[in-house]
Amino acid sequence: MKRIVSLFFVTLVFVATAQDYPAEWKKYVGGRYLSDIQQGYNDRGMTEEAYKNYLADIARGNLARQLEIKVNDFATTSRHSVNGDVSINYESQLEISTQIKLKHVKTQMTYNTYTREGFAIAYIDKSAAARAYKNDIELIIADVEKSLANARNYKNNGLKTQAKGELNEALPTLQQANDLFFALTFFDESTNYRYLLNKCSNLEQSIKKLLTELDHAIVICVQCKADKYGVAYKNLGNEVKGVLSARGCSFTTDPTKADYVIKINATARKHAHSTVGNTTTYFAYVDASISITNKKSQRIYEDVISVKGGSINYELAANDAYKKVSKQIGGAVSENIEL
Repeated sequence: MKRIVSLFFVTLVFVATAQDYPAEWKKYVGGRYLSDIQQGYNDRGMTEEAYKNYLADIARGNLARQLEIKVNDFATTSRHSVNGDVSINYESQLEISTQIKLKHVKTQMTYNTYTREGFAIAYIDKSAAARAYKNDIELIIADVEKSLANARNYKNNGLKTQAKGELNEALPTLQQANDLFFALTFFDESTNYRYLLNKCSNLEQSIKKLLTELDHAIVICVQCKADKYGVAYKNLGNEVKGVLSARGCSFTTDPTKADYVIKINATARKHAHSTVGNTTTYFAYVDASISITNKKSQRIYEDVISVKGGSINYELAANDAYKKVSKQIGGAVSENIEL
């Protein structure tokens, strides 16, 4: 059936091009172009514009069907490894052929008002189409690289959920680039696009590797209440997360989604000051109760600590003590949880 249809197109184009279509259209026949030319006489009483559009629609339709045949033939003969390491996915060839029709087909028309003879050509510049697909792929790669960088930043800050969200959105976007490679190779069979193909392959491997790492990361919910001389101190929770994120932990605010829940209640109190020569050092203590509960609601660690800090005033002395508390909590987590 495909051979019969192909013969129909060859015959159709031959009959049309045998007429005196504009000489400047010869460049669109073969070579770097795919084309279909239609010729006819307006014996239907149509306006000039309507008849030209009528011929152009036929040319576009024939070119579209011609493309479907070429795309399907190309897909069945091109499922191979491009460089030994990377294969192109050809599953979306029908969608690509539709996209080709919509994006890259151009038309020209001419009409002789005296003879009422009209011509229309629909054509695709294969080189221009290839350049357009390369540009599309490069834009997609840039977006995915940005998403991967964001995910790594989230991971480094212990934000596992946000990191996975970035990566799970990036994979389908990257698949769009893989699909576009089909169209690119259809129009350009050279090898000057392989660097893009390798970029896509490396990005996909990096995304999947990071997703695997995130799946194995310990998720912790830190519930923290702290004050400094009666005023809420909000930094302790972030300081604890900073210590734990450096050890590969991720965080959530939902205790039901956490592997472990760390509860901290802490308060700072002024202690004393000491003057040696012209230097006065102020001291403060942070008293903290700490507990670690696992996913089964079993308390695996519990302690009460008092940590001393010192600096040039009581404010900074308390800050110093809180930083030491966050490190002690990190140590307690490492000792009681296999990170």
